[in-house]
Amino acid sequence: MVWNAGYALFGGRYIIKRKLGEGGIGITYLARNERNELRVIKTLREDIINDDTWKPHQTKLKQDFRDEAIRLAVCRHPHIVQIENIFDEGDLPCMVIEYIEGEDLGKRLRRLGVLSEVEALLYIRQIGDALKVIHSKGLLHRDIKPRNIMIRAGKSEAVLIDFGIAREFIPNVIQRHTVYRTPGFAPPEQYELEALRGEYIDVYALAATLYSLVTGVTPRSAEDRRRRNMPLEPPKSLNPNISDVVNQAIMKGMDLQANLRPQSVQEWLDLLDVEFSETSATQVITPRRAPLPNYHSPPDNPQRLGASVVPFQKWQCVRTLRGHSSMVVSVAISSDGRALASGSNDHTIKLWQLETGKLLRTFGGWFSGHSSIVHAIAFSPDGQLLASGSWDETIKLWQVSRGKEIRTLTSYGNWINSVAFSPILPKLFYAQEEAYMRGWILASGNADSTVKLWVVSTGIEISTFTGHLDSVWSVAFSPDGQLLASGSADCTIKLWQVNTGREIHSFTGHSFFVKSVTFSPDGRLLASGSDDNTIKLWQVSTGKEIHSFTGHLDAVCSVTFSPDGQLLASGSWDKTIKIWQISTGTELCTLHGHSNYVRSVAFSPDGQTIVSGSDDDTIKIWRYQP
Repeated sequence: MVWNAGYALFGGRYIIKRKLGEGGIGITYLARNERNELRVIKTLREDIINDDTWKPHQTKLKQDFRDEAIRLAVCRHPHIVQIENIFDEGDLPCMVIEYIEGEDLGKRLRRLGVLSEVEALLYIRQIGDALKVIHSKGLLHRDIKPRNIMIRAGKSEAVLIDFGIAREFIPNVIQRHTVYRTPGFAPPEQYELEALRGEYIDVYALAATLYSLVTGVTPRSAEDRRRRNMPLEPPKSLNPNISDVVNQAIMKGMDLQANLRPQSVQEWLDLLDVEFSETSATQVITPRRAPLPNYHSPPDNPQRLGASVVPFQKWQCVRTLRGHSSMVVSVAISSDGRALASGSNDHTIKLWQLETGKLLRTFGGWFSGHSSIVHAIAFSPDGQLLASGSWDETIKLWQVSRGKEIRTLTSYGNWINSVAFSPILPKLFYAQEEAYMRGWILASGNADSTVKLWVVSTGIEISTFTGHLDSVWSVAFSPDGQLLASGSADCTIKLWQVNTGREIHSFTGHSFFVKSVTFSPDGRLLASGSDDNTIKLWQVSTGKEIHSFTGHLDAVCSVTFSPDGQLLASGSWDKTIKIWQISTGTELCTLHGHSNYVRSVAFSPDGQTIVSGSDDDTIKIWRYQP
């Protein structure tokens, strides 16, 4: 039976639009959920599982299908297709997956013939980061190839899909392999019924995928190479434009002997590293005219925006910090301007000396630390504590001076996207028991669409704000601590009264996810950055949109005001940082240097330094040069 357009599933929560395709035993549909969002629904073909040949295996087929859904659900990462739901429709198991508009790399190759080395490496590094998460969950994907990597429409963003033959593994323990494999991309081990399993299986496939992207040719199968003694042609012999570094990394990653390959994805990715000089990593854009007015806050009248000419702004990259082994998702600067903290997809938090760039310490160790991407970090106002929020569903509190973990706050079944300390103790807690008054209040933005408030000194969750319809990506307190702003994947910003949890305003105007919100230093304005490539400026008292800043070519992941409120810095997936003048709404300059998405930006307390964290695994320190 095939579900026709209009067919309702899971009590009407999903409505079928059309069939997308079918394979040997599976079938996929395009559907809409209750929020009118497109989703892919995958299930088993009823005609196949009821066939006499398959009937004896029906129970196992269904269990394997559910196992695939569960394996996918635990692997959360920006470059892994996300699963929304798992349910049974009648006798058929179903999984609901995000719909990715775009094309897979197989189609892209057929259309273009070959990809540039720069573009290919961008996608490979993204998928490599995703694989590190998969491997940390004790899983191997086992089917990495161009057709299983989607490129989002209008973005240079790769997403790994199809976990149909993913399997658990214990490093270097002999386990039974399934017969499924893709010639050219599967290593020799997958041709054996029983063989050792390790990350090196996916390393081979990832290297083979890079081979295909830069040559336009499917590499010779491992079976032909091993059984028929047919050598693998070096990719550089097929495309002389390939660098020696990439050529050697591919050949190393595709070694027939597993023990001679890099034993982890990170080890192989390190072979692809290319150093960038500080000079080439810096670009300062065009001088401007006229002095900057002494103007600390835009007027209530939005007509003032665009009224004056802006000055020359010269920012230069003075230092690049390398130490993280994966993308740097969050950066924060202490209130005294001495320390810089960074959170990464390598599961660590690092503390740096801002002035010199010296690495002071790494938070966490063998028996402490996060087990997934560290998506958010924040210093307490006194600089003594550091909070880190992770997709391992915890918030950890650290003593900055010693690097010691003080407390873990657990948000069960719910990953943390953002954390923020209240600048003062909200009035709500003055009347509560004394334990509530010792220390700071922490807010978290969560994937279950809520905002939570926690007492740092006790770890007690004291309030949950509900109202958003999708993940909360960013939270920020007003300077007086009385208001809290939250930006969400439901495309709205909500303003909450902290002491009551009452929703004061809901700001609408963005057309895609709101990834970052921040208050101006005087608390009169709110800025928001969105996946719709824009930054919006809002009047806090009325919820009115004052201005929309346009210029970024991709999603805006982070926005931050300068301490004097005159400037706004923004970091984007277009790999740049832009600096804007608030009083005029004018772009002052664009900073180039990162080779991948800019995820986070922060101003130093003196306003003379900007720090940025990127998917290129680096942190850059930019200084204003008078």
